[in-house]
Amino acid sequence: MTPFAIAFNHLLTQNAWAREKLASYADKAFQLRLPPVTLTFVIDPGGTVKTAGAAVLETTLTLTPSALLRYISTAPHDTKLIEVEGDLSFGNALREIMPQLTWEAEEDLSRLFGDVIAHRMAGTARDLWAWRKQTALNFAHAAAEYLTEEQPLIAKPRHLKTFAQDVDALHNAVMALEQRIEKLDAGQAAKDMK
Repeated sequence: MTPFAIAFNHLLTQNAWAREKLASYADKAFQLRLPPVTLTFVIDPGGTVKTAGAAVLETTLTLTPSALLRYISTAPHDTKLIEVEGDLSFGNALREIMPQLTWEAEEDLSRLFGDVIAHRMAGTARDLWAWRKQTALNFAHAAAEYLTEEQPLIAKPRHLKTFAQDVDALHNAVMALEQRIEKLDAGQAAKDMK
């Protein structure tokens, strides 16, 4: 069994609801494509997975490297980034289950280090994750402010709106002028004919 299958089964063991849902697809094979890696699995009757060699695939889930980065970095995960081919019912079930699987890291760490140390390690990891997320948000906000206020390379929405309104007003004035010119030309042509 591959390390990915072992890790996937560990997550399924910690999420009984997912195993129950996958058990209804027992003996169905699926392929997970994360280029350049391709993994093929078969669902066991217990709702876990096992590595499948040359099984007949019912569905294929594909996630490109750029889509994987977007998938990981958004919360909640956008499951539409995962392309499904083949049995859509089975594929959509897998696509919906995957982002909802949670890893009980604190439980696993407590087996190795004890409850107190595991709790502190998990708390530190959560704090680091929150800090990383807040730092990224702060950087994005600062960059946006710099590009709109300090070095205005990006137009502000209110400026774009004002510009669009000015263009519309100019367009309407030109149209009115053209109509007036046509009326004057028509009037002059009528006078010339008399």
